[in-house]
Amino acid sequence: MSDKYSSIQDAVKYMENAYNRRGKYLVDGRPRYTAHAVKMEDETGLKGIAGRYQFINGQEPAFAEYGYRKRFLKYSIATGFLKSEDPICKQAGETLKDQLPAALKEINHEIEELTKLNPELKRLNHNKNNLIETYRTLIGITSQYNVDDINAYLHNMRTGSINTSVIKRIEKIKQATGIRFGWQPSAKTMDKIEQQLAMRQIALQKGKSR
Repeated sequence: MSDKYSSIQDAVKYMENAYNRRGKYLVDGRPRYTAHAVKMEDETGLKGIAGRYQFINGQEPAFAEYGYRKRFLKYSIATGFLKSEDPICKQAGETLKDQLPAALKEINHEIEELTKLNPELKRLNHNKNNLIETYRTLIGITSQYNVDDINAYLHNMRTGSINTSVIKRIEKIKQATGIRFGWQPSAKTMDKIEQQLAMRQIALQKGKSR
């Protein structure tokens, strides 16, 4: 018996409805959506931190993400379930097994279409044969993370590693400025943040000395 699901049907229901977070993903018809990097730019005036991508048919990022979650999240979960030692999870994953190749192809197609609109996405280094990784790359795009941040996330996911150096740099900035992150940037993005904050400090000191 599964510790989390009472039956295969229960686990399948979870897969099918996970995109909606138990009915809490939409608020007054709009997706609950936080683009942390965009929020940082808007709150601080920092530049070049978020991806700020264009989406197909001019769709808002929040609705693009909701649509992708609704279409594809269940396949990502099923892929993980198939690797589970829990028999209920494994059998639930089996119910979508035959659909996974087509789903992977569709997700890759969506990334290809987004790359036509946003050429910088050519630098993405996701494994196009790995459904979970490809799905998370797509959601990374809708969440407006820049390519360096998405690639760094994928590296950490593959290796199970944590960039402690970046975490220390984040904590230092939080303590000094109160700036909120909400995600773990890449080392390159941290360089941009630190350089802009340093330039502000220099400008501030110059202003005081006049």
